[in-house]
Amino acid sequence: MPHFIALIQQLWEYWKNLWGILGIVFPGAIVLYLKFPEKFEKIGIHIKWLLGSVSSSFERKAISSEVQYIVLRGFKELYPIQEIPKIKVEWGDEDKTKIDLERNELVIVLKKGTKYRDENIARTLLKAIPDLLAPEMRAVYDPRLLELLSAHIAKNLVKDYLPVVTSINTFITAEMYEDEEYRKLSQMLVEIDDESLLSRILLPELIDVAKIRYPHRDPQIDNEVLQLIQMLQGVVRGEISEPMLCGKYFKMVIVRVAKPEKIEMFLQPHLNYVKHAINNCKTLENIYILAAGKRNIAAAKVFKEFLKSELEKAGIQAKTLAEHEYIARYRQKPAMNLYTCRVKIQPSSTNA
Repeated sequence: MPHFIALIQQLWEYWKNLWGILGIVFPGAIVLYLKFPEKFEKIGIHIKWLLGSVSSSFERKAISSEVQYIVLRGFKELYPIQEIPKIKVEWGDEDKTKIDLERNELVIVLKKGTKYRDENIARTLLKAIPDLLAPEMRAVYDPRLLELLSAHIAKNLVKDYLPVVTSINTFITAEMYEDEEYRKLSQMLVEIDDESLLSRILLPELIDVAKIRYPHRDPQIDNEVLQLIQMLQGVVRGEISEPMLCGKYFKMVIVRVAKPEKIEMFLQPHLNYVKHAINNCKTLENIYILAAGKRNIAAAKVFKEFLKSELEKAGIQAKTLAEHEYIARYRQKPAMNLYTCRVKIQPSSTNA
């Protein structure tokens, strides 16, 4: 009996010592988690991957957590999206996506096979991105265009994950192997994305039109998308002096505030150019103002307000939908201050 009592007392001492240690460690862990939540999240993901090596269920959870982490960290900052759903991975007979609106979940079904971790992350991102941007895009646009857009966006998101980028490039290379048009389209998207016009102009236009056009697909839309991409490539290269598209779906003009002599003329030539565009395209909807360099960016901001004021005097409502100032590649310079502003216009009700 005395031996039993001594054992109980010893266990009690161990228990108190354990809680004493936890009493010190646990609050410290909470403080570290609040200060560095991303690092704790990554630790959790690594643990899931370790368990995933022996369990298919944990492998699915690891892929889901990794992709959710990647998307939450960079997607919303780079691309026009209101809310990011929970991403869930399941195994199935083929790669596909399912949307659960009630649970706000995007379910990515991957074909079960001998895939590697990085390839599974790449496959999940490539399938998820169109639905993250706007599910309507799958019904409206050419699937090859969506594949390329997904690949370019995915590479931007995982630029710190070299093996995943390699897997995405392998996919693009396989798709482009004998398709000259696919290669040209891919090159155009690369050039557009260099100045971030893919995220600032191309995607907002594609998303808006997809939501309006859904659920029907019009073959004409493919031609207009190609015209839009070609125009943006010309803008990036500096080959188009008056970029405007007045189609059935895309109705926009781009103003580049880039010439110092026009600043001295109070930006009147830019205003005249916009008025000319409106007169020649009665259905014009969007005006994009671009600038490169701090001096031109300051002028562009002044021009934005000047333009909105002058348009409203003419009975045209003008609203700033988006405005971004950022650093990106510009022409031959690896990094430069750039500016993009989107102004939506429509005739006022009193003038309609």
